[in-house]
Amino acid sequence: MTYYLIDYENTGENGLDGIENLDSRGRVIIFYSENADKMSFDLHQMLQECSASIEFKKITTGKKNALDFQLATYLGYLMAKAEGGNFYIVSKDLGYEVLLEFWKGRHLRLIEMISAGAPKEEGKPGGLEEKLQMAIPEEKDWKAILEYITQCKTKQEVNNALVKNYGSEKAGKLYKKIKPLLKNKKGK
Repeated sequence: MTYYLIDYENTGENGLDGIENLDSRGRVIIFYSENADKMSFDLHQMLQECSASIEFKKITTGKKNALDFQLATYLGYLMAKAEGGNFYIVSKDLGYEVLLEFWKGRHLRLIEMISAGAPKEEGKPGGLEEKLQMAIPEEKDWKAILEYITQCKTKQEVNNALVKNYGSEKAGKLYKKIKPLLKNKKGK
C-alpha cells in the first residue's frame, strides 16, 4: 500500500496533481483546516473517479503548525500499523525534513504533488520516471536525479544538486537533457 499524506493547507489543489494515476493500492489522506477547506468542481470530480482510497482529516487550528503536528502524528500511527508501506508527505513545507531524517531508511519521502511519487498506471503514457529514463538512458544513477527533480523547488536548485554530486561538466550535460522535465519549476 502507498500512502499520500496531503498538507492541503500548504499545497492546495496542486498537491493532488496526478491523483488520477493512482490505483486501488493508493490511499490518500487529505489534512485540511478552516484556512484551506475549498476545492473546485473539477477536483471534486477527479476525487470521485480516483481508484485510490480517499480520506479527509479536518484539523482544528488555533495554534501554529497544528496541521503539521497532527499529520506527523498520524504518519507515525500509519507507519506502525502498515509495516512495509510506502509513505509520501505531500507538502512544500521543508519542516517535514526532520521526519525524513528521523525515519531514515524507511520508505518515506517528501514531495510537492502526488504526480512526483505516483506510480504510473499500466497503459498510461509517460510518468516522470519513464520520461527521465528516456532522457538519460545511459545514466545508472537516475533515481538520485529523480529525487532532485521531485524535491527541489526551482530549476536552479536542481542544477546545484547536480553540480554538487556530479561536478560541473557532467552536471551541465545532465541538466541539458532533463531541462524539458523541469518546465513546472520556477526559474530559467
